[in-house]
Amino acid sequence: MPTLPPTAPLAGNAAVPPKGCNRLARLTGQAVAGGLALCLLALVACSGPVPAPGGLFGLTFGDGPPAGLVAQTVPLPAGLSGRLAFFTAPGRRETAWEAVLADPVLAYYEGRLFSIDAVLADAAAVPGLRRRLTRDYGSPHCRDLARQAACLWQAGEVEMILESGGDGPARLMVRHRQTAGAVAAAMPQAPGGVRGDGPPDGTAAVRGEAP
Repeated sequence: MPTLPPTAPLAGNAAVPPKGCNRLARLTGQAVAGGLALCLLALVACSGPVPAPGGLFGLTFGDGPPAGLVAQTVPLPAGLSGRLAFFTAPGRRETAWEAVLADPVLAYYEGRLFSIDAVLADAAAVPGLRRRLTRDYGSPHCRDLARQAACLWQAGEVEMILESGGDGPARLMVRHRQTAGAVAAAMPQAPGGVRGDGPPDGTAAVRGEAP
């Protein structure tokens, strides 16, 4: 049987893949790139801004007062009488931003919750709480008063105000900014209240304290 001569490779075709390989490689590359894009999108989503808190102590801004709260009697100007109400929840505690909050004072405007103010159970938790709020919501706007330091963080329509120093315990107030501003504007200005570049006026009034 005659021996067939060896087949020589055709010039220029030795590196050409079979038909369909180019398309397969292109699709594979697109799939890999798509997978990487999805991973990047997931990482961006996970590293995005922390959403503003919608409430604390199992209560949600905008809701009415549930059973079990203790109503407080607070003198109010005529413009807010019957529209602004305060309640407390004695003994109630919650951990937020790794700090234990206790004994909240709850403010309701026209029957809807807009402000939650609570004491820090441990005064030593103030520096850590400040760091974690800054981590989640960026650098605060702080102002040192005569005997008290106040820092404000804003996340959308929600404000967080941390007050420390002074005679009383450290406190954290979480409130709906627009509603709190309207209430504070209708309250008499407390002596020494913060204006301009400090935390908004009326913090004590929104808490239910007399000016």
